[in-house]
Amino acid sequence: MASNRILHREAPPLPEKIDDWVRHIKAERTLNDMVEDLHRILVEEDPEYRAYLRATWDQHAITGSLSFDNCKACEKLQVKAKEIGYSEVVDEKLGIINLSLGVVLRRYKASRKQRRNTVAGQEVPPERDNGD
Repeated sequence: MASNRILHREAPPLPEKIDDWVRHIKAERTLNDMVEDLHRILVEEDPEYRAYLRATWDQHAITGSLSFDNCKACEKLQVKAKEIGYSEVVDEKLGIINLSLGVVLRRYKASRKQRRNTVAGQEVPPERDNGD
């Protein structure tokens, strides 16, 4: 008489240290992903970094310019990248890091444009300047 019992193989044990885990993905982490990691760290620990990202109009920017505030935020991203060993970010031009930061902020619906055009949690069409 045949047994209806199925024998299951024992799975290999999980590594105990994170350094022993091997990531098996087809795509490598992108610059955007690395900038997101850095952004998440700086949001938690650096009020000045957050201040550089806060304004949605030039007159509210720390430096008087949203573009220059972005540059200052990107410099902070590069400093943090050097501290934690993200050489890809350290070696990148600030303009390229700024593009990645824009992608990261849009991932969270926190870009300057998205926040400027949000009222009561809803994105609305941008204000029109009628020259008044």
